Amino acid sequence: MVDYKQILRLRAEGVSQRGIADALGCSRNTVAAVFTAADSAGVGFGQVADLGADEVRTLLLPEPAKPDSDRAAPDFEYVHRELGRPSVTLLVLWNEYVAKCRATGEVPYQYSFFNEQYRRWVKSTGASMRIQRSPGESVEVDWAGDPMVFADPLTGELRQAWVFVAALSYSAYSYVEALPDMTLGSWIDAHVHAFEHFGGVGRLLVPDNLRTGVSRSDRYEPALNPAYARLAEHYGTAVIPARVKRPRDKAVVEGSVRFVAGQVAAVLRNRQFVGLAELNEAIFDEVAAINARPFQKREDSRLMVFERDEKPLLIPLPPVRFELADLRKAKAGPNYHVQVDRNFYSVPARLIGQSLDVRLTSATVEVFDGLERVASHPRFTGVFGRYSTLPAHMPEQHRSRLVDWTPERFEQWASTIGPHTVAAIRAILASRKIVEQSYWSCLGVMSLAKKPGGIARLEDTCSRALAATPAPSYTLIKKLWAGWTPAAPPPAPSLGDAGFVRGADYYGSRA
Repeated sequence: MVDYKQILRLRAEGVSQRGIADALGCSRNTVAAVFTAADSAGVGFGQVADLGADEVRTLLLPEPAKPDSDRAAPDFEYVHRELGRPSVTLLVLWNEYVAKCRATGEVPYQYSFFNEQYRRWVKSTGASMRIQRSPGESVEVDWAGDPMVFADPLTGELRQAWVFVAALSYSAYSYVEALPDMTLGSWIDAHVHAFEHFGGVGRLLVPDNLRTGVSRSDRYEPALNPAYARLAEHYGTAVIPARVKRPRDKAVVEGSVRFVAGQVAAVLRNRQFVGLAELNEAIFDEVAAINARPFQKREDSRLMVFERDEKPLLIPLPPVRFELADLRKAKAGPNYHVQVDRNFYSVPARLIGQSLDVRLTSATVEVFDGLERVASHPRFTGVFGRYSTLPAHMPEQHRSRLVDWTPERFEQWASTIGPHTVAAIRAILASRKIVEQSYWSCLGVMSLAKKPGGIARLEDTCSRALAATPAPSYTLIKKLWAGWTPAAPPPAPSLGDAGFVRGADYYGSRA
């Protein structure tokens, strides 16, 4: 409890409000409130030098007057202490207070006035208000303050990793992960990983007012980042940002941030990690040990309280995890494909020349014409120049051309060229989940046989493509075809230094 007398003494010595707060371990708001009360009462340290600390407190912030002298005054210090225990509420303590009053013949306060008097007591003493938490109610999230370090596995360069913390408010069960940056994508991914680790989601999601989560801070109607709002909607939770400069609104995660900085980072400070995965593996082990460690001031551990009381009450996870989508515009080309990251995805041929909306996730490419989804494809990653074509998107004349083609017919045609062409065609046919999507690539290879150089040039080109990769694409074969040069003829056999030998028959004929 803050010593008001010491605040007045330090003030008389000319110490600033910030200096007093740091010296006494209290908030600047408390120091400012004491200054205001002292100025209103016209009290300085000289008038209270001989008084005790409790007397100074009563002089500056007297207890509120009792409405009726016959009412029994509750022991609010006991009430405040008991509220720190699991599942204890003001209603439980008021019922105990009423039962005690009836046993002694005293008249108790009404419940509403009991709550009001407790809040006044909290304000007058500078105590922290106990925020009641219910199992499964909320998940508090934040970034830890100081980054950790790992070595790039390719270059050996040291890189920073930013630490994300999520903690369930009731059990304080925590999830911690290091990420390469503090961008929106990392923020969203960390939430998804935390929810999957918990096996569910709290009814409320309590972040700080950081830009990746909250676009505009406001006490009453904060504006959420659209992607963050979609995340909350996907998991059936509601985002309630903490008030600006009110860390007690998310006291559990603030405490978790401290133990991450003080325990996890400290324990791992002398270890060197190669790659982010190795760093996170060590973090997960340390946090698992902290979650299993018994509480110091309450029974059980974070893990036990979570498994027993909180996990059964979490909102179940949806069947599909949330993915952050990238929204773009793309125009359907004359070949009824849209280009996305140097790869091509088909749309209905009727949309040729139109500007369409493209929604990208890590695994899919979805194309929209207004509100109608007209195409959905698996997304190519790490490759370029690939085509994903659905037969239903083709014009009728193109679709009819492919009806008579089968993988066996393509292989039969390739066998007339040579074994390397057969191997290339088989690789192209196997490169698509839907084999029909590879037919146009095979037809492209077939068309090369009709160009100058013909069969021999195509077989040699396929041989070179297979030497470069076991799974060549039409794009690679076409590129090698364009740069093809015929092999130089072998040199004529040399007779060395032997010269011309006429032989015995030559000389015998002249005999």
